[in-house]
Amino acid sequence: MIAQVTAKKVVNDQEIIEYCLKNEHLEVRFLNVGGAITKIALAEEGYDKNLVLNYENLEDYLVNDCYLNVLVGRTANRIVNGEFVLAGKKFQVDINSAPHNLHGGHQCLSNAFFEVVAVEDGYLLQTQLLHQEAGFPGNLQVKVYYRLVANQLRIVYEATTDLTTIVNLTQHAYFNLSGNLERTIYDHDLKIASGAVAEVDATSGFTGQLVPVAGTRFDFNALTTIDPTTKPAHYLFDNTGGYDHLYILDPQALTPVIFQDPASGRSLKITTTEPAMQFYAGNFITSELTFENGRAGVANLGACFETHKIPYDYASQILTPDDLYHQETTFEFCIKK
Repeated sequence: MIAQVTAKKVVNDQEIIEYCLKNEHLEVRFLNVGGAITKIALAEEGYDKNLVLNYENLEDYLVNDCYLNVLVGRTANRIVNGEFVLAGKKFQVDINSAPHNLHGGHQCLSNAFFEVVAVEDGYLLQTQLLHQEAGFPGNLQVKVYYRLVANQLRIVYEATTDLTTIVNLTQHAYFNLSGNLERTIYDHDLKIASGAVAEVDATSGFTGQLVPVAGTRFDFNALTTIDPTTKPAHYLFDNTGGYDHLYILDPQALTPVIFQDPASGRSLKITTTEPAMQFYAGNFITSELTFENGRAGVANLGACFETHKIPYDYASQILTPDDLYHQETTFEFCIKK
């Protein structure tokens, strides 16, 4: 196992540091800013093919409106109208994606600077979100472990609070298994073990209802090409301008998510402790974004698999001062030649 610092850059008196984890199977790099993952590559290909999007310039992670590859919280996904009730009290939090709160508001884990410490098989990233930051109660201490175990990237999340609050963390990596962004993810295959997605309105706000996926373009229970043009139209797809939907995962599925690139043989398997996952197909990536090797952004250049609790089920997200928030998600990579 190799653990090292690979890059440093000072921007506006803030030091951006890139860390590297490397074993005989995988190389993973990430930043102290937002815990942003900048590289995942397979040893079998000489660690040469990056399987995540990565900005051309490190400083672009300081203004990262698409949450590229960063940790997300206090709460993943949307809080409708920025309102939730906790112990009989209504809280109004930051509206940063009108009319909703998205991924915890303007000040969140995604733009936080983490203290990074080497641990067995990886690194520990830790930071604090302050009481009433973005309107949330409680000082929240957050620890996230990035670990390499053979061909797996294991992410473990922990959090504690000094006041009762809600917590729902995830990772927002944009994956593209074509390698170095050769193609979009629409020609990739996807399997999601799920019978329903959460309904959203035209503002992407959750209605609280579930919509069965059987027979629709949301049905990925068997490995299916992502390209939606091969599937029947659906109002939910139109509401969000593409795939950007919460799947309720089958709790009996041993591997609830499989993502594959048939052309290269690369695959990603995802397991998680969480009950749901937002599948986002990078619908709003634009040419204004520049990625490694000068690659201009285009829609659907990456796919996000955001594992977390059901966003509108606030009872499942409650964390008290006596509790420990804990979540684990594993990303397993391989290639068949």
